[in-house]
Amino acid sequence: MHPGRHNFHAVWPSLFATSMGLMAFLPVLALYVQERFAIDDPAELAVWAGTIYGVAPLCAAVVGPLWGGLGDRIGKKPMAIRANLAIAATTALMPLASTPLVLLAMRAVQGVLAGYVAPAMALAAEEAPRGEHGVLIARLQVAMAGGSFLGPFVGAVASHLAGRAALFWLTSALSAGAALWLHWRAREVPVVHEPSAFLRAFVHASRELLGNRVFAWLLVLVLALRLGQNMLEPFVVLFVRDLGPQPWLLALCPTTDLALDLAAGTAFAVLAVAQLAFTTRWGRLADRFGPLRCLGALGLVLSVVLAATAAVATLDQFLLLRSLAACVMAGSMALAYAAASKRVDDRHRTLAFSLVQSCMQLGFALGPMLGAVCAIGGPGEPANYRRPFLVAAALCALAGAGMLWLRRLTTRRGAAL
Repeated sequence: MHPGRHNFHAVWPSLFATSMGLMAFLPVLALYVQERFAIDDPAELAVWAGTIYGVAPLCAAVVGPLWGGLGDRIGKKPMAIRANLAIAATTALMPLASTPLVLLAMRAVQGVLAGYVAPAMALAAEEAPRGEHGVLIARLQVAMAGGSFLGPFVGAVASHLAGRAALFWLTSALSAGAALWLHWRAREVPVVHEPSAFLRAFVHASRELLGNRVFAWLLVLVLALRLGQNMLEPFVVLFVRDLGPQPWLLALCPTTDLALDLAAGTAFAVLAVAQLAFTTRWGRLADRFGPLRCLGALGLVLSVVLAATAAVATLDQFLLLRSLAACVMAGSMALAYAAASKRVDDRHRTLAFSLVQSCMQLGFALGPMLGAVCAIGGPGEPANYRRPFLVAAALCALAGAGMLWLRRLTTRRGAAL
């Protein structure tokens, strides 16, 4: 089997398993924080939920490029295995946290040690022709989407049967299994360099990448787009609770809590369904028309949908618009990686992917914190989870327009993506 195809078949299941594990507990993390630590004040809950949700990707965004640079020197396979084992170990300890601050610290450690997507995708793309990277990366995103689709439902059932703490141990087991699968199945011959030269080489490679004006602006715009996409994610479950579950779902469930968990799971699952259906199509469009043009259209359309979502009155309306937004967002990750892949040297691909991933994780981390600031009203006012939709819409519109400007800039310079 061709080495690139062999590694693709090794990486795909690992991304599926790890994504399913993470999405088993992340959608209901705010409820876990509320129940575990008996937080009744909505404003306090919004701050803790947003911070605990976002601190892991924030730390991963800061440290991720170092792991990426190390992956380019000692191998992508060891970095992918290390990241999955780190997720397994830290998640297993989270139910033992006695205070929100301790849980926050555990999530921070997880972020520092994790970062499994960039090395895994770089490993799969290593032997593939550049012209096929859009479709290949899109198919890997489909693996993550499949895991993200099943995760919330598996988590809802596991929580009903064994309690919310069991979700963390489920995630740990799936991440450990993903690491073992990569160890057995992935193939790579790493090029080992002198350890003493790593930092110097890392700084040199980073300067070379960031000296590329188009790549540097791409990172900024990816950050803006991800901020808009992720502002509401930790509060979706709280928003769903305010809207209430569908009557038919409530009639089928033995408890109201299970009905609410399944409704929240549905709100997250539609994102995964859309990724399964549309990610590869976005990849093909990127290979045909250019990823920057596609990212520009994506950002502008998404801004309109998010602005409309701020006015929903029922859960059905919310799920309909969220499904539409999901179809648009399905291509964002694959398009960003494809845009980067076409602008960087093969020697620095893992580092470049890690920088893109860091921008996504910064959006994943800072978005919820920005959402919490927007949602919290004045003294004595209840949290308003509609207001952040409008801010998110503005950020996505800015990112979309910026992508189209960047494409025109590269076209004028004869370096179109």
